[in-house]
Order: sequence, then C-alpha cells, then structure tokens
Amino acid sequence: MIILAVTFGAMILAAILGTIMAKKTKDGLRIKALRRLTTAGWTMGTIGFVYLFFAAEGVVLLSARFFLVIIAIVTAVWLGFILRYWVVALPRTRAEIDQKRQFNKYLP
Repeated sequence: MIILAVTFGAMILAAILGTIMAKKTKDGLRIKALRRLTTAGWTMGTIGFVYLFFAAEGVVLLSARFFLVIIAIVTAVWLGFILRYWVVALPRTRAEIDQKRQFNKYLP
C-alpha cells in the first residue's frame, strides 16, 4: 500500500514539476510536450489516490486488483504516446520549422 502511495505521489510530483518547467520555458513545442506529461501525471496520480482510498476503506468492488492493472495499463499506454511525441513528432516538427525558416530566409 505504501509503495502505491509513493508511486502515485511521484506521478503528482512529476506533474507539479512539469507545470513549473512549462511556465519557465519559452519553447512552444516543449511546453506542449510538458503539458501532455502534466496531464497524465495529474490524472493518473489522482485516480491512483482514489483507488488507495477505496482500498483503505475496504470497498470490495472499487478496490479490486483489476482496477490497479487497468490503471497500470492506461498509464503505460499514455506514457508511450507521450514518449512517441518526444522522440518522433517533436524532432520532426522542429526540422519542418527549421526548413521553413531556411526557405523563407531567401524570400523578399
């Protein structure tokens, strides 16, 4: 139970740090990526703490372990999409922007 609380707390802490970093950075693409990360952290951290509340209260249906498995699967898929954005889409978009700047540099 404590391990789950630490895990969900780390998700919320990552969301808080992502929000702070998004406010300090000036790069619009990085802000978009950080917002995706913070949304996932807030959502999964909150859902995780709701699960822990039901588990501590002993609510049989809402504290079943398959909910924990569902939370883990959704988190993994969501983080996979975020990672794909950071690794694939973000560099591609930066390259397209640089190419447009290079092209427009020679236009009157």
